[in-house]
Amino acid sequence: MRRFGGLVVDLAPLRESRPFRFAFAARLVSLLGIGLLVVAVPAQTYQLTGSSGHVAGVSVVAGSSVFAGSLAGGVLADRFERRRTIQLARSTAGLAFAVLGVNAVLPEPSLAVVYAASAVDGLAGGVSSAALMAVVPGLVPPRRLPAAGALLALTTDLGTVLTPALAGALIASGGVAVTYFAATAATAATVALVAGLGPCPPRGGGGHENPLRALGTGVRFAAGQPVVRSALLVGVLTALASGPLVLLPAFVDRVLGAGPSTLGLLYAAPAAGAVAGSLTSGWTGGVRRVGVALLVAVAVMAVGPLVLGVSGGVPGGAPVVLAVAFAGLAGHGLGRALADVLRFALVQRHTPDELRGRVSGLWQVQAVTGGAVGSAAAGLLGRWFPPDTALLVHGLAGLALVLLLAAATRPLWRWRTTGSARTRGTGPGPGPGPGPAELTTTGGRSR
Repeated sequence: MRRFGGLVVDLAPLRESRPFRFAFAARLVSLLGIGLLVVAVPAQTYQLTGSSGHVAGVSVVAGSSVFAGSLAGGVLADRFERRRTIQLARSTAGLAFAVLGVNAVLPEPSLAVVYAASAVDGLAGGVSSAALMAVVPGLVPPRRLPAAGALLALTTDLGTVLTPALAGALIASGGVAVTYFAATAATAATVALVAGLGPCPPRGGGGHENPLRALGTGVRFAAGQPVVRSALLVGVLTALASGPLVLLPAFVDRVLGAGPSTLGLLYAAPAAGAVAGSLTSGWTGGVRRVGVALLVAVAVMAVGPLVLGVSGGVPGGAPVVLAVAFAGLAGHGLGRALADVLRFALVQRHTPDELRGRVSGLWQVQAVTGGAVGSAAAGLLGRWFPPDTALLVHGLAGLALVLLLAAATRPLWRWRTTGSARTRGTGPGPGPGPGPAELTTTGGRSR
C-alpha cells in the first residue's frame, strides 16, 4: 500500500487514534440518518400541501436554523465539555425525528410540526457539527489533519451518495414514518458512539465571556489571522460555486432534451467526484504549498460548470454529451472535496484550541450563506440566459473570483509547510513563525 500512499486516502488517523475512529463512525452514522430526512421531509411536505413553496419554506427554516445553531454551537463548544455538547445536540435532534415519525402516522399530520421539527433539527445540527469540528484536531497529531479532514469529507460524500436511494426505498415500502424512525435510530447510535471520544474539555478562552462578546472574539480572530481569514474567504467562493446545480433541471430539459433518469444521473455526478477526491487525497498530507493547491482545487471546481455548459454542443451523439456533462460535474465535486480537505487542515492548524469552536461555527456559517447566495445568483442567471449560457457565465465568474482571491489572499498561497513533509510522508508542519495554533497544539496526543 505504501507504493500508492501519495494517492490513496490516508487511513492513519483511523489506525492510530481510537477516539478518531469513534468520531468517524459517529459522523458517518449521523449523516446516513440525516440524509434520510433530506428526502423524507420534502416528500412529506409536498404530499401534505402540493406546494413547492412550502417545500422551499421548510428548507429556508432549516437553513436559517443551521446558521443560528452554528454560531451558538461555536460559542458552546468553547465554553462547555464538547463531547456532552455533541450528545445533547444529537439527542435533541433525535427527539425531533421521533416527533416527525409520530406526526406522520396520525390521520392528519400537522404541517406546523414539520416546520418546527426542521427548525430544531437545524439548530441541533449546527451545534453538534461545530462542536465535532472543534474536537477532531485534538484526536490526531497535527501532521494527520489533512488525512482526518479527508476522512470526514468522505463521510459526507458517502452519505450524499447512499442515502437518497435508501430513503426512496424506505418511503416506497413503509412510508415517511418508517424513514423518520430509522433516522431516530441512527441518531441514538450516534449518541452512543460519541461517548467513545472520551473527555473533550475546551482549554481556556470563552468560558467566562459574555456569549456575544465570545462570538465577537472568534470573529476578530478569524478576520485578523491571515491564513484563517483567507481560507474562510475561499470557503465562501466554494459555496458560491455550488450554485449551478439549481440549473440542472432546466439544462437537462431544454439543452439535452432528456428526462428524469438523466437528471438523476447528473445530480449524482458531483457526489461521485467528491468521493473520488476524498479517496485519492493521500497526496494532501505531503504538499508543501498548501495555499496554491487550495486555489487550484477551487479553480477545478469552477471549471465544472463551464464543461457542463458546453457539453450540449459536443459532437458524437447523446452518450458522448452525457459523458462530458457527467465529467464536468464530477470534476466540480472533486475540486470541492479537495478544497474542503485542504481548508480544514489550514484552518485547524492556525486556530488555537480555545477558539476552535467559534471558528468552526464561522466555517459552517460561510458555507450556508455562500450556498444560499450562490443558488440565488444561479437562479437569476437562469432567468436572464438560456441554461447553457447561464452555466458558462457562472463558471467564468467563478474563475474570475479565483484570480481575485489569488491577489487578495497572498498570505494563503505564499504560506508553505516547513521541513521535508513530502519525503517524510507527514502532513503540514508549522508555518513561518510560531503562530497561535503551533503554541497550543496537542502535539499528537489522542484523547
